[in-house]
Amino acid sequence: MKRNVLQKAMFVSLSVMLIGISAVLSPGKQVSANADSEGDAKRTLKVLYWNVDDFNMTYGNLFSQKYPNTNIEVVAPSGMEAIKDYNGAIQKYSPDLVMLPPYHYKQLSTDKRLVDLEPLINRDKYDTTTLYPGLLEELKKQGGGQLYGLSPKSDSYALLYNADLFKKYNVKVPSDGMTWKEILNLAQKFPTKGDKNSRIWGLSSFGSSNLVMDIARTEGLSYMDPNTLKATANTTAWKNAYRLASEATKSGALDEWISLSGKSYLESSSFIMGRSAMIVAPISQLQSLQAAKSGVKNYKPFKLGIVAGPAAKDRESTGNVFINEIFAIPADAAHVDAAWDFIKYFNGDDYATEYYKPKSSNNSIGAPLSRMIKEYSGYKLDAFYKLKPNLNSSITSYALMNKSPNFELRFRSILLKELTQVVNGKKTIEKATAAIQSSTQAVADKLTKAQTTKK
Repeated sequence: MKRNVLQKAMFVSLSVMLIGISAVLSPGKQVSANADSEGDAKRTLKVLYWNVDDFNMTYGNLFSQKYPNTNIEVVAPSGMEAIKDYNGAIQKYSPDLVMLPPYHYKQLSTDKRLVDLEPLINRDKYDTTTLYPGLLEELKKQGGGQLYGLSPKSDSYALLYNADLFKKYNVKVPSDGMTWKEILNLAQKFPTKGDKNSRIWGLSSFGSSNLVMDIARTEGLSYMDPNTLKATANTTAWKNAYRLASEATKSGALDEWISLSGKSYLESSSFIMGRSAMIVAPISQLQSLQAAKSGVKNYKPFKLGIVAGPAAKDRESTGNVFINEIFAIPADAAHVDAAWDFIKYFNGDDYATEYYKPKSSNNSIGAPLSRMIKEYSGYKLDAFYKLKPNLNSSITSYALMNKSPNFELRFRSILLKELTQVVNGKKTIEKATAAIQSSTQAVADKLTKAQTTKK
């Protein structure tokens, strides 16, 4: 059971690794602000992606319908080693379009080895006013002040709450920009008595260790320096995260996603069933709420509230935003306009209409688009776009994963062990913090020793 929880918590990080592109391109060239001479003639767009079928299903088929004159050639290196060596693949195949995680986007942007999109945006009068403004700002920041890519999806989270429960128990409803400390304080204002399968909970969560990681991600904390491999899990900020999570668990406010025997996922979810006051969740939670109305017998809907959060201490930003694919054009691309048409389409209104269209083939929307829309399934989405994303945490996590895919899994395992002892009263926060720091450093030292031995 513990292993399943840890594996589930690592899913997002591992999915980022699968699409990682580590590229070193030749020095950038100037891109003309004028359209090329291809016009309506048949043209080729060469794309570097990790899987041909996945690309066609997600992007290729739709783009071909929109631009039938464009022949798409997908280059997909085979095998895990090839996936790690996109540097050689880019040099070998010279793609026109790449999809980058934030780590590589920052590297290539800083080195000026991607095409600056601003001249193309200005040339085509491309509307950016309804693109997630915080994301645009962050992509420019990571690019050293220039915009070298756009991401169609922003897996941002919001704080969803059951307004009926807040009214019933006379608790003030959440507001935009609340910190984790404030949210957890609210959670503890709800009753904690009763059978765990039927009682009311303050907040749905995966337990102390996973809550710590959520707090850390929001605040942009790193448990280890990826350059020096020195553990940084004993700082004041980390200790505060340990304390917040363990105290919330001890208070009985956290619904730790108890699976009810013989019940579906929808019926097992305390929040969906109206027995949890709050949950920090992506847009897919809205789909689940809609599904419950028709899929759960005698379901009783409740009034839903959505606010921006949790926020970092500045109340304006959050690291709890996941960007898996940033579309960018290599500086030596042969067909810049074809690549730019692709980027425009998948960050535009036409794709947004198709993406949110109710249909059987698109039932699992895991992230809102960066092209902002006002509502989805009857729910307003503005809260998902209010906070400014901070990608530093994602970049650091990716860098650590490149050192060892097991780092975060091991750190989560250490957290689970130590915080369980804190919650059970067998350790103080101070002793647990020291143990987390030393155990994390031991993991790093073991890796360093193994790498040295190989050399």
